[in-house]
Amino acid sequence: MLNKVRNTISEYRLLSHSESVLVGLSGGADSVALLACLKELGYNVSAMHINHNLRGSESDRDEQFCVELCKNLGIPLTVKSVDVKEYCSENKLGIEEGARELRYKAFASARADKICTAHTLSDSVETIILNLIRGTALKGLCGVPYKRENIVRPLIECTREEVEEFLNKRGIECVTDSTNNSDDYTRNKIRHLIIPKLIEISNFQSGNFYKNISRTIKSISLDEGYLGVEAECLLEDAHIDKDTYDIEIINSHNEAISNRVLIMILKRYGVEVSQAKLEDLKTACFENKKINLKKNVYASVKSGKLIFSEGLKKTESYSKEVRLKCNDTVEEDFFGRSIKMKLVYRDSELINVHNMFTKKNIDYDKIKGRILLRNRLGGDKIRLPGRGVTKTVKKLFNESIPIELRDKTVILSDDDGVIYVEGFGADERVSADENTKRILYIEIS
Repeated sequence: MLNKVRNTISEYRLLSHSESVLVGLSGGADSVALLACLKELGYNVSAMHINHNLRGSESDRDEQFCVELCKNLGIPLTVKSVDVKEYCSENKLGIEEGARELRYKAFASARADKICTAHTLSDSVETIILNLIRGTALKGLCGVPYKRENIVRPLIECTREEVEEFLNKRGIECVTDSTNNSDDYTRNKIRHLIIPKLIEISNFQSGNFYKNISRTIKSISLDEGYLGVEAECLLEDAHIDKDTYDIEIINSHNEAISNRVLIMILKRYGVEVSQAKLEDLKTACFENKKINLKKNVYASVKSGKLIFSEGLKKTESYSKEVRLKCNDTVEEDFFGRSIKMKLVYRDSELINVHNMFTKKNIDYDKIKGRILLRNRLGGDKIRLPGRGVTKTVKKLFNESIPIELRDKTVILSDDDGVIYVEGFGADERVSADENTKRILYIEIS
């Protein structure tokens, strides 16, 4: 195993002897073997143990084991205690996902050039089978990567059997997580039931089985790497400016490449990648539809350009009372736009009352109580002149207002409800008519 780790580090340029190297140490066989192996290979190694506080006294036992092991090996150790259950509850995460996030946050806080995790070839094969069961693209069949940024995996070409042999030969002990023996977890079922059956069916020895899988992983990874580079080049060509992409350039390539480009774009905007989200984005591209990809992230297509934009945050609301005096202009800033309102007496010689006039202007004397300048609220309704029907503002917006602009659309209301909606006009009950004496003008720049 020592030679295999040495070759893996060299082939993929994972570590150098001049770097500081931090090993994530759980106390289990894989991480203990990794720590001992790197020390034996002469690297400047330290360790970090994360106590997840999930298994009571067993978690405390693991922590104490790591303390004693590092003391005996003469390796500096940092211990961090995290409350996984509380973190998962606050962030609505599963235990496994939450524990992983906390681990990598702790690793990131360490002062080390490289962080080593103890993923093995056995872990990689389990991951491939798990991805295959759930449904995956080519990348999901590449297994666990050799490195990701400053996180490296020197054991990734070693099997679990090789790890155990390494420890036995050196008389190094480890601890066992009791949950690893339970078949209540999907990964454990794959480890204990499916992989042994595959080895039996293939008529291979365990070592040959993993060697063949490893060869397949390398082949698929080469293909995936090539397609990824092609997609990156295409993305660069299609990127017009900060949030705009040329759809024609993206669509000009094979679907395998264009799909990757769209996935890269989703990641840029922090959208969780899934087949459903990819299909949503393709719908926007090919059918010129506007879609909401996640909270406050929208995509639309205009003139062959894919445009990403932000909507108004739900916490960002606006409501202000407007007080008017005759012939005085009141000006308000409304999300970066100037809203001017003026109360004037109607001059019959200058204004001819017609259909457009009654729709767009407000009879000031029909307003009930105070006037509020605000953005939309749930349940807002308006009855537009001449339509003979009352509609919710939400339905009106769905017909013609872009998603990202809906919370920034000007609404005027009085004590009885909405009296004006930008782009649609005044409510029928306050619209100007031939008897109007005082008019409320609204100008939006």
